[in-house]
Amino acid sequence: MYYAGLDVASKGSFAYVRDRRGNKVESGEILTNRKSIKSFFEKYTDKKAIVAVEASGSTRWIYDLLTRMGIDVYVVNPNKVKAIADSKRKTDKIDAKILSELLRINALPERVHMAQGQARQLRDLIQARHQVIKGYTNLMNYLRGQLRQEGIRIKAREFKTVDYFVRLDSLKLPDHVRQIMTTYHDTIEAMLAEKGKLEAKIKDYSSKDIDLIKTIPGMGEISSRTIQSAIGEIKRFKKAKQLASYCGLVPSVYASGKRIEYGHITREGRSEVRRVGIQSAHAVLRSKSLESEPLRRWWRSVARRRGVKTALVALARKLITIVFYVLRDQKVYDYTLLRAA
Repeated sequence: MYYAGLDVASKGSFAYVRDRRGNKVESGEILTNRKSIKSFFEKYTDKKAIVAVEASGSTRWIYDLLTRMGIDVYVVNPNKVKAIADSKRKTDKIDAKILSELLRINALPERVHMAQGQARQLRDLIQARHQVIKGYTNLMNYLRGQLRQEGIRIKAREFKTVDYFVRLDSLKLPDHVRQIMTTYHDTIEAMLAEKGKLEAKIKDYSSKDIDLIKTIPGMGEISSRTIQSAIGEIKRFKKAKQLASYCGLVPSVYASGKRIEYGHITREGRSEVRRVGIQSAHAVLRSKSLESEPLRRWWRSVARRRGVKTALVALARKLITIVFYVLRDQKVYDYTLLRAA
């Protein structure tokens, strides 16, 4: 068995290979391109080999390349590799060497799940949609700031309406401000149109799991697909708490002796699931449906004890917990099974 650590950089990477006894087999610098990485590792295609690599912007294509070559790839979260993060001497060679040794002694943290097929495509489309939303939201906030300097206050969502930009003609604005408003209006309209195209493409994807998630209150067309693409196979998680932790919705824990304190949520893992979890929680609180009533009642109970904001996050975590059981059991959401806290 061969254990390789691959430290990847934008132009050049470093590989370090050990045998099962920990002896060095070879090491060297590699250009970060398909030809060089394939050339270095192709000698291991007929042998039992595993490569540890930190998750980064180049991880996907390296993972695909080595996997197609028949080499097992162990993708790891760099923030969790403390032996590297805490190292005073940090070089590409040292990082690759430590990765290979931690891999050999089975001391690396849990693998990062690499999405495949439809899940990967959905993730890309959802991320693209999020970037478009961030883009026009930043523009809207900028325009609101410009108008505030002219003594005009509006809500961000008003920029999405045609009526508002028609109303701008009646406002007394300096010529340069009016030019800024007109220019960004066209940009915002274009970005909103592109968001619509992305959403139409996202909704083309369907599966039984997506349909099951949509039966949960607050879970719509986009949120259900966002969660399904992030989870992939629910069999990866043995417990609901593991899924909540994967989404960064569990509280951080500080333990000292017999004293244990719980802090804010960890915010580790899939940020898009946390985002739609909170959005879905808001949707539940706005809902008046019978199916969402036990959830609203549960939220009110938590809010009285812990406060509104904490209760909202708790509700998002509860929704993700429900997602786990719905997918694990392959049964639609049943509000009669919920109990108030």
